[in-house]
Amino acid sequence: MPNYTSTEERNLSVVRQFLGEENGPADKSQLFAEDAVWWNGLPLIPGAEGVTEHKGREAIRNILPSQSKAPPRPGGDKYDLATMAISDVVMLADGDYVVRQQTFSATTLRGQDYSNVYCFVFRFNDRGEIAYLTEHWNTWHAYNVLFNNFDMEPAHPEG
Repeated sequence: MPNYTSTEERNLSVVRQFLGEENGPADKSQLFAEDAVWWNGLPLIPGAEGVTEHKGREAIRNILPSQSKAPPRPGGDKYDLATMAISDVVMLADGDYVVRQQTFSATTLRGQDYSNVYCFVFRFNDRGEIAYLTEHWNTWHAYNVLFNNFDMEPAHPEG
């Protein structure tokens, strides 16, 4: 077990709060600095299509799965939050940074099984708020399960 400083322990705790493993604010955006940035390499989040850097606490609040009110776009799907599970967690802290790798699994609202490996890199400010979050995941797999789900309409040549 690594020997962490009190600052690193605080940062690890904030990450666990963010992911629901420790008690924290109901509104997880409160763990972020007011001017924080969350980078996500798949710019298809409902309500924020085309955006990879979500800047500011309000923008971050709007992309949190628990806060998102945007319906899935045509062909899209969302996680059923009640079915979420996290496993294979590796978490390391070094100064202002915490790196966390995990496997995330859930069933989607359309009933599909979804599992993906995520790696988050958190940078903290001096107040213990998340200043920058980089989210890495298998975007090809996520795209195919969450954003490319069009029902096949058969042809009706007889009318």
